[in-house]
Amino acid sequence: MRRKITMLGSLLLAGTVTLFAQNFDQYKNAEPKELANRKDLSEEQLEGIQRYFQFNLKDTKKSEELSKLLIAKHPQGNHARLVFYQAMMKAKNNQEIITNYEKFLAAFPYEKWKENPNGQSFIYYGVHRGLGTAYFETRQFDKFLAMLKPLSFKTENEVFRWNIMRAQVFKLLGQDTLYNVATPLIKELMAKVKDGSYEEAGVFNKEQAQENANDQLDNELGTYINLLNDLKKYEEVKQYFNYLSAKGIYADAERNAVHLVALQQTNDEAAVQPFLEKCMKANAMTPEMVDELKKQYVKKHGNADGYEQYLSGLRSKEELAELMAYVKEHMTSKDYMPFAVEDAEGKIIRSSDWEDRIVVIDFWATWCKPCIRAFPGMQMLTDKYSSDDKVRIYLMGTMQTGDYKEKSSNYLKQEGYRMHLLHDNKANGEQNAVFKTFVPFFGSSAIPRKVILKDGVMRYTSEGYSGSPSKLAEELSMAIEILKNEQ
Repeated sequence: MRRKITMLGSLLLAGTVTLFAQNFDQYKNAEPKELANRKDLSEEQLEGIQRYFQFNLKDTKKSEELSKLLIAKHPQGNHARLVFYQAMMKAKNNQEIITNYEKFLAAFPYEKWKENPNGQSFIYYGVHRGLGTAYFETRQFDKFLAMLKPLSFKTENEVFRWNIMRAQVFKLLGQDTLYNVATPLIKELMAKVKDGSYEEAGVFNKEQAQENANDQLDNELGTYINLLNDLKKYEEVKQYFNYLSAKGIYADAERNAVHLVALQQTNDEAAVQPFLEKCMKANAMTPEMVDELKKQYVKKHGNADGYEQYLSGLRSKEELAELMAYVKEHMTSKDYMPFAVEDAEGKIIRSSDWEDRIVVIDFWATWCKPCIRAFPGMQMLTDKYSSDDKVRIYLMGTMQTGDYKEKSSNYLKQEGYRMHLLHDNKANGEQNAVFKTFVPFFGSSAIPRKVILKDGVMRYTSEGYSGSPSKLAEELSMAIEILKNEQ
């Protein structure tokens, strides 16, 4: 449904540009046949008059009559293409989509349109996206690959994202089959990434378009690398990791963790420590990566003496300064409503008992993937302050349904997390009573959401997850230390 709404929005936009650019009141009483026979009116002007009849005058009869005359006069014209496109969008299933869209491409070939492209690129974007999905879901992979070959990076990237990534994440296809389909596509995307297809007036200039294309390719490479990892094709994991952009190559902690596995599985021991050092500089480390870096250091030096100083020397001063600026920007001072909630053991935890302690609360839900992806970082933070009586760290499950207590508790146990779990209270049938009292401070009800409380006041808050456990742990550590050092 979302795809169709987007297409219709584009159609309406395309249909109003000319309408507002010209005044067609002079044709108000004109007959469609008379207009179609006039030699002084271009196809574009006739299109504008047709839309004027349709949208301004609401004259369906004249609008439809002029539309038919326009198509007869310019069977390969813009209006004919648009009308054909609108008609075929009524397809209700994959077979109808394939039949309709193939007919459209036979009548209005993409290659021919590329010779003299106009403002209807959205039509071909929609056609190829819809047809590609229908081919993929019906396992017509030869047609799928052949259709994508001549397309722009922008369109092929969207088809890859929607089909290959979805199939990889939700295991919709056998991995060997997915590998055979994804491999030629990822190679085409790498070859097309500089084609400028994201350039658009008022949206992306040349530099912004290229940056966006690089980001998109990094995402698709990440999907492909995960597939290679699942298939235990570790040499290929190492190969494709090197195709990531300069900005993205060490930026994603989970992707870095996959690369580390590939280095270890191919016995590339000499590359492990230098790789981890680069990941540390980018502050994109999982707990396992941090542990491995320490093992590498101890192996090389015989003991852990000087390890903390070594770590400090790896960090980028620019990245640290950026993170500190972010933390300071998100410091606040808001009185919050005291609350009492139940923890996983059934004990009542009261905010009034915290006194001057610094308390971190991570609002999350079992259905929220970014929330769960952030847990390794929260575990790192919990371990760091486990012996500090002045700091408390809690996960508070919120906005869940069914037996939310069992869902939350079981998830943490199954995954081996050692964190103090709280359950948000229910009010009016919804489990969000405590979180709801904080929402007015945020101007957003999105999770994951971190808050830090002290002396009955909310002193820090941030939303979302950056993708790096080490960065999250350091962000919250910075805020905690700022509060601990207050006079």
